Amino acid sequence: MKTKILLPILALILLSLSAKSQGVSASFIIPKNGYFSAPVSPLSVRGLGLSFGLLGVETGASLYNMPGLPMNGLPFEANKPLTGPHWSILVPLQLSLTLDSDAMSVKILGGGFAMGHIAPQINYGNMDRAIREYEGWDVANADLDVENKIGFGWMAGVELAFHVSDKFSITTEVQYLKGDSGAAITGEYSGGTIGGPIETRMVDYPDAVTALEGVEISLGVKMNR
Repeated sequence: MKTKILLPILALILLSLSAKSQGVSASFIIPKNGYFSAPVSPLSVRGLGLSFGLLGVETGASLYNMPGLPMNGLPFEANKPLTGPHWSILVPLQLSLTLDSDAMSVKILGGGFAMGHIAPQINYGNMDRAIREYEGWDVANADLDVENKIGFGWMAGVELAFHVSDKFSITTEVQYLKGDSGAAITGEYSGGTIGGPIETRMVDYPDAVTALEGVEISLGVKMNR
C-alpha cells in the first residue's frame, strides 16, 4: 500500500524537474481483450525527470480515449470489453538505461504506472450478453453502478531515438503494460428464458477490477538539451 501511495507522489515530484530531454508523442494502446485506443490519441508527454549518465528516472502523463476495457473479479468471464468508452490518464514512473551514439540512442525502460479512469461506463451490450451466457437465459437487462478507483501496474519496453540534429530527435517507443483498478459493481439484473418467468438478481461484486494489459506504442519528437 505504501508503494502505491509513493508512486504518484514521486511522479509529481519528477514532473517539476528538468530532464536531459523532453518529448511529446502520440500514444496508442492495444489492450488485451479490449478495443484499440482512439486512432487519434491525445498527445502525451514523456521523458520528464533526471538522468545520471547512462541511468535515469523519468515520468510523464498520457491521456487516452479508451473505447473499451475488460473486467476481472466477476463470477463470470467475458471475451469482450465490459467498460467504456471513457477517458483514461496514465502516469508512469520508470528507471531508464540509455545507450547513445551520434546517429541514434536506445533506451531500455522499466517500472510502474498509476492510472485513473474518468467517469467509466458499463458497456451494457457486452455485459448483458455475458450475463445471458452465465445464467443460461435468452434475455437479460442489467442496471449497475461502478465504484471507480485509482489503479496501478507495471510496464517495460524500449525507446529508439533518431537524432535529426543536436537539439531534435524523432522517437518511437513500444512498451508492455499490465495493471488494474478497483471497480466494485452493485445493482441488479433481470431476465429469463422465452416463455418462462422473469427473474431478478441483486449484484454485489466488491472484487471487480478494470484490467489494462497490452502494448503501448508511441511516435513523437524529442527536444534534446
